[in-house]
Amino acid sequence: MIKKTIYPKTERVKISSENICEITEKLDGSNLCIFKLNEKIYIAQRNNIYAIDEIDTNEVKQIIYKGLYAWLEEHKEFLEVELQDNSCLCGEWIGMGKLKYSVDEFEQRFYMFAKANVNPQMELYNFRYYHSLFIYPFKSQVIPNFIGIVPVAYKLGIVPDKEKLDNLYEAYCKKTKRNVEGFVVNYNDRISKYVRMKNGKLTEHFDRGE
Repeated sequence: MIKKTIYPKTERVKISSENICEITEKLDGSNLCIFKLNEKIYIAQRNNIYAIDEIDTNEVKQIIYKGLYAWLEEHKEFLEVELQDNSCLCGEWIGMGKLKYSVDEFEQRFYMFAKANVNPQMELYNFRYYHSLFIYPFKSQVIPNFIGIVPVAYKLGIVPDKEKLDNLYEAYCKKTKRNVEGFVVNYNDRISKYVRMKNGKLTEHFDRGE
């Protein structure tokens, strides 16, 4: 097992003026990356990377996300066959955070929010956040039904400021009739996050370097 954090920190929303903006829901989950390197499947969670054939070791059993072992056992053959070499699925493993999601609305445990490529040093690059591109890590160019995609909340012509995001957030919570952690704002494949719930409590969003 390798001690390493693979997915970088995401910036918070700052005032900007790009042309195309896609706003997705920020799920209250645990960051998870699944990638293939040299024809071998690896899992990256928190500060650790482990090969899929290590999931039965005591070291990995102590750190693996709740429910992930059974999920990998069920789907590892598909991932080994269908995932393109040097491709990575970036997403959230839900069910371990403060917010609880209904299985009627969120049937899956793993929700993609990006695709990327991985180099021999196990570093990610070439991030893409538009959902239409999520098919390309798969050889069949079909996303399997056991992998979800983070919900798109809004598509706008401009990047909203904080006041606009506050209004959009309030409207989205009313629409979904549940608590929402926040948004991820994607403009030209550059993302930033708008956070409204911290540790399950509603807070004001503010800019800060992370």
